Amino acid sequence: MAFTIPDDLAPECLPLAWLLGSWRGFGMLGYPGVPEQAFVQEVRFDHDGGPYLRSRSTIWLADRSRSGEIAQEMTGSEGASALVPGQQWSTETSYWRPVPTAAGDDGPDGQARSATELEVLVADPAGQLSVYLGAVRGARVDLATDAVVRTATAAEVAGARRTYGLVQHDLMWAMDLAAFGNELQSYASGRLSRQDG
Repeated sequence: MAFTIPDDLAPECLPLAWLLGSWRGFGMLGYPGVPEQAFVQEVRFDHDGGPYLRSRSTIWLADRSRSGEIAQEMTGSEGASALVPGQQWSTETSYWRPVPTAAGDDGPDGQARSATELEVLVADPAGQLSVYLGAVRGARVDLATDAVVRTATAAEVAGARRTYGLVQHDLMWAMDLAAFGNELQSYASGRLSRQDG
């Protein structure tokens, strides 16, 4: 589905314009101590004219009785709309801020920068606030935590890495997690289809 870049989008956000809109789809999560499970996800990226995007994401566990059906749907986005959300697993709000660079500000190798650097702030109501640093190169975003702050009652998370990309008009993403004393390893991935233009 095509999308239009809004006239009031801040120029700093143009490299992220492909993320704007509502996305819905499915994925799988699993981690030591967390059994592999299919999920349904909805994400919305929007803006208010400021030099950042805002994102809201909710993940629901999918009905376990449909696990075989879901595995088949994972190979394409056609069946994703048939998935029905079950119990809510997580929700988060984030702010994606392109980092201003001075004209002629080259990379460490002396070459002109081919990417827009990002700062992403992620708030999770389970008691965590994460700061990610990374870059957007074309229709791909790579992020890694710079800091994770948690409340006394939140789960112990030491760090994370996320990748987002536009693949055949779908938003694909993957997240690696270091938590509960485990090394950084795969936690979740998803495939989302654009729901609006």
